[in-house]
Amino acid sequence: MKTIHVRQLVAATAAAALLSALLPAAAQAAPDPQGIVAFDARTGAVRQIATLDGFLTAASSAAPEKVARDYLAAHRTVFGPGAAGLAGLRLRKDYLDIEGTHHLSFTQNVDGVEVVGSGVKVHIAQDGRIIAVDGSPQAGLPASIASFSAAGLPASVGDGQTRQVIYGTRLAWEVIDMDEGQLSVVDAADGTVLFGKSLTANDHAQTWENYPGAPAGGTQHTVRLPVTGPALTGNAAHVYSDVNDDDVAQESEEVRPSGRGSFDFPFVDFTAQVGAPCSAQRQCSWNPAVPNSWQVNRAQNATQLYYYLNTWHDHLNAAPIGFTRRAGNFEAVDGDAVVGQSMDGANTADGLPDADHDNNANMTTAPDGIAPRMQMYLFQRSASVLAGNSGDAADIVFHEYTHGLSERLVVDAAGNSALISAQARAMGEAWGDWYGLDYLVDKKFEQDDTVDGDVREGDYILAGRSVRSEPIDCPVASTEPVCAGTPAAGVGGYTYGDYGKIRSSGGPEIHADGEIWAQTLWDLRKTIGSWQARSLVTRAMELAPADPSYLDMRNAILLADRVVNHGHGQDRIWQVFAARGMGFHASTEGAADTAPTEDFTLPPTK
Repeated sequence: MKTIHVRQLVAATAAAALLSALLPAAAQAAPDPQGIVAFDARTGAVRQIATLDGFLTAASSAAPEKVARDYLAAHRTVFGPGAAGLAGLRLRKDYLDIEGTHHLSFTQNVDGVEVVGSGVKVHIAQDGRIIAVDGSPQAGLPASIASFSAAGLPASVGDGQTRQVIYGTRLAWEVIDMDEGQLSVVDAADGTVLFGKSLTANDHAQTWENYPGAPAGGTQHTVRLPVTGPALTGNAAHVYSDVNDDDVAQESEEVRPSGRGSFDFPFVDFTAQVGAPCSAQRQCSWNPAVPNSWQVNRAQNATQLYYYLNTWHDHLNAAPIGFTRRAGNFEAVDGDAVVGQSMDGANTADGLPDADHDNNANMTTAPDGIAPRMQMYLFQRSASVLAGNSGDAADIVFHEYTHGLSERLVVDAAGNSALISAQARAMGEAWGDWYGLDYLVDKKFEQDDTVDGDVREGDYILAGRSVRSEPIDCPVASTEPVCAGTPAAGVGGYTYGDYGKIRSSGGPEIHADGEIWAQTLWDLRKTIGSWQARSLVTRAMELAPADPSYLDMRNAILLADRVVNHGHGQDRIWQVFAARGMGFHASTEGAADTAPTEDFTLPPTK
């Protein structure tokens, strides 16, 4: 997917005409150098229209749906399906975010059957101005479902949740299999898999407000749990210890009150039994040399995980982030509270976890209305990894949960997650680190002092080191040893041109390359403040086109500043991104591009 600035297209007559038609009237006489038109390389269709220094339309008192439909109708030749097709767009959702912006998602349907991978989203400011349009309706759809040939539901789709859809020109079945963590689109005629996407974000994050023994937030204290039943169940989550990994909450795996309605389970420290790298400051929770030793802290850990899930639900729900019910958050009232599986697979090898159930954690997120699943594993002791539990570490739990935030906010018009290609998925990992560490530093459970490189993801599990190649607070050109980078990427904080060069073994990898985005957002946080950064980074997720690149998301942050801050932060935002190689002339072929071109220049002055 190619993102093109107006300045790159004005020489082409056809392109100039297209831009003149799409951008505001004020920009038609002299094309705006910050106008953006992005194209889908697969279909050739326009996938995003925006202008970074303004809006696409004037203010309007009309209803948001009318503003959107009028704009699409006025530009029907650009968006594809013609007048009839546009009139047939169904408003799936009009989501009003906490800043007053309407995010309207329109889907296409044939006889009530939704066309997946299609549709269009229109983002409208509180005063009725259109901020951006992304997605492109599919042209040439048949008038009736009878035009398609189809067979019954193929046996190959399994026992997942299914619905009939149209994919391209084919009638198909969309299947969501939570056991496999997979969404598939299967041809209705012959069972061919037309599209597949993993719903699970797996992380090798090696990391009770913080973790057991932490200098700040590392001591158990009495809190109030929002429990609505006789187990760890409430509006935000249901947690049980899925020690046999069958995804079913057996009675022996539920955690019941210890007495008098209290979930008071003191943590038992295994440091003396296990030894280094366990310590008083980073305490171990089990002994990998003794089968079933994890049982001692089973109830404690499930309770701790439940507390974290409720804490993070409330943090993301509140301003300025605003991951609310309307936004698609996770709540039992909507049938999709987080299913938290603590100590997942701890008993898969006769009282111990097997190799598939240790040193990891994951979050599987389906579309809105289907409960996500978080699986937290035990960590095995080694020279640098302590015998801990991922459910005891705030940064790991918050990281995993934040995958759910991005998977629910960066979506296509049908509401399906649009974090698909390399750069988009790398940002998913980066957001997981950034939101969690931002919170922990803001609450003073972790410190960000004047020395570079002291904010580390995975500090607990890795006994004082970071699970990433560098801490998140490594600025460009830092000379601190912990910010030494990798041989291919060089020393100091990373820039856009380091993409694909950070992993020590070489080649792109989403956790490694996500460090570029995470460090850039940490710079943004330092420049504009935590509160403002949380607001802009979240609003940008809602404004971004499907499968965004780093530059798409940079542009979305700039658009968000127009909405939230009346554009007052544009200069500072550009300075942050330019310093990290995502300047005005930076370029990429889209989210799948693992060798983007960096640039350190600011946009031209008017």
